[in-house]
Amino acid sequence: MTTMGSIRTTRSSVLVAAALLVAAVWAPAARAEVFELLDKTKMNGKLVHYYDGVFTVETQGQTVKVPKDKIKSISFQLPPARAEFSTPEKTFERWRKALVEGNMEKVIDCYALMYQGMLATQMGQATEGLKKMQKEVEGTKFSIKSSAVKGETATLKVTRQKGDESDTGDVVFVRENGEWKMLPPQP
Repeated sequence: MTTMGSIRTTRSSVLVAAALLVAAVWAPAARAEVFELLDKTKMNGKLVHYYDGVFTVETQGQTVKVPKDKIKSISFQLPPARAEFSTPEKTFERWRKALVEGNMEKVIDCYALMYQGMLATQMGQATEGLKKMQKEVEGTKFSIKSSAVKGETATLKVTRQKGDESDTGDVVFVRENGEWKMLPPQP
């Protein structure tokens, strides 16, 4: 859990609100913020909006407006790690299945957070490329030849075989919030 100190200036409040809104777009639904008010009251909720010195927070099915000068601190709680990302092998298998099923949301979720927006944009603009990629995966057998984990990074050596053609390459992973996520291939 990371705790942000007191919010004192309008500029820092705007920056904090922008960061929270970006986090709200990309983070899974299970996350929440803990707002500690000046009177020591704590409120769990989801930051929805910030404007003109007022935070709008969803809590217990209701929307509450809280002026920034009433907030002592905001703590961010990350959701628990999901089992389907507990190893690089499980993440790779989830990616492969999602690609075969054409579930682009799951495909994108298999990548490191910093690449998800870029991939979503690219895939949204390239429906023909997506269909081509999906067709290429049909009938393709993937086999993991080796796995190496070093701290927060890992590499799988994967062989891709389709008919008589095969090639082997490295798939690189990074651990984010206890989950193994893929990095896009580097040229």
